[in-house]
Amino acid sequence: MFTPATAQSTRTKNSDTAQSTESSKDAEARTPDAADAKSAIQLFEEADNYARRKFEAFEKLKMPYDDQLKQKIEREQRDLAARNAATLAARKLSSNDVYYLGLLYNLAGKFDGAFDAMKRFLDENPNANGEPAQNARAIVVIQAAKKGLLSEAETRLRDYANNQPQVADDRYSLENWLTVGYFNSKDYERALTHAAQMWNAAKLAAKDKPVFARDLMLNDAAVTLSEIDLKLKKKDEAIAATQELRKLALALPSGNLYKLALRRLIQIDPAIDPFKNVEQLTPSTVAAPDITATEWIDSQPTKLADLRGQVVLLDFWATWCGPCRATLPRLEKWYESYKDKGLVVIGLTTFEGHADGKQLTRAQELNYLRDFKKKFSLRYGFAISDARGNDLNYSVSSIPTTFLIDRRGVVRFISIGASDFEGAALGKMIKKLIEEPAANPRATANSDA
Repeated sequence: MFTPATAQSTRTKNSDTAQSTESSKDAEARTPDAADAKSAIQLFEEADNYARRKFEAFEKLKMPYDDQLKQKIEREQRDLAARNAATLAARKLSSNDVYYLGLLYNLAGKFDGAFDAMKRFLDENPNANGEPAQNARAIVVIQAAKKGLLSEAETRLRDYANNQPQVADDRYSLENWLTVGYFNSKDYERALTHAAQMWNAAKLAAKDKPVFARDLMLNDAAVTLSEIDLKLKKKDEAIAATQELRKLALALPSGNLYKLALRRLIQIDPAIDPFKNVEQLTPSTVAAPDITATEWIDSQPTKLADLRGQVVLLDFWATWCGPCRATLPRLEKWYESYKDKGLVVIGLTTFEGHADGKQLTRAQELNYLRDFKKKFSLRYGFAISDARGNDLNYSVSSIPTTFLIDRRGVVRFISIGASDFEGAALGKMIKKLIEEPAANPRATANSDA
């Protein structure tokens, strides 16, 4: 059912060899004698740097290149790696040479050769440490798992986990390979152990990814974990794993991930009420990211930090969005009901350059938005931005998406879409947050977390 997230670890370079010793001549032009004169590390660097040097040359000459050319150069790189591996394999090799042979086979896509070379390197160097040893372990884990040699993969992964350096992306990939292997062999208990480690690695690896790639990684890990729970007849644990994903979506915050978590909850139990006890989800301590806008309508420019002590509703919407328009009356109703009790509503949208099928200047679009507010009798403020920065900061993948922020500045609820079900849950949470006491200045969220 499951397939690994990545096909191969990307950690293939020795930390001591960042600078290449390769000559500037094209690899295709070198003679066999020149290849024979190169050391193992030079043979690897020549192949490893091949594509990068080609693309840098294109950039320098301002030459365009497309996917077809990119694929051609990558094939050339693999071919060069295979030739250099054959050159190196014909020699009597030291242990370190065997390591570079494994890297060359790996780069060439000759994974059986990579597996054998790296296994030999580790067997001949049982006390190996540092990046080369970790690279070798990673390659062996992946290839052993692909071959169904799960005991071998398990041993090497344990060694990887007990040594440094580690890269969270690699740890995620390695745990995923073991999870898939055990899942496909129906050993769900062992699969669960690695799925839990995969989830932990995902939370670390996701921090440095673009928002939607981050969300995809986190969702894949949580879905895998919950699916194995279901195979083990642990439905409550499956739901708990998905609720943890939901809490993480609130903390980030991510409307996209929150939507994926809700979808998974309903997949696990179609009869579940996804909003039951939602107010009991443990609040984050991380402040919501600030919003940016170039124009404000019926509101002074403001920062979220200046609104601490009030409940803030951020509504991501657009005039062309039918479901967005359907939510406007209830937003206005909540604003009128609670504005004197501390509710601030901000409608966040983006300059589009057009409306109702007509191209508009900036001034014309501002007038259109002002008229729109009057037409729908909306008294709360609009914030209009030039770019999609707010959408990225809040990982908004569809509209309307609404974020409800408590008096401490923390996102406590996310509403996706325009259904009455969503509206009722959002209304309930607004009432709860309004009734919560004003924040103690010392207890406000940490904007630096």
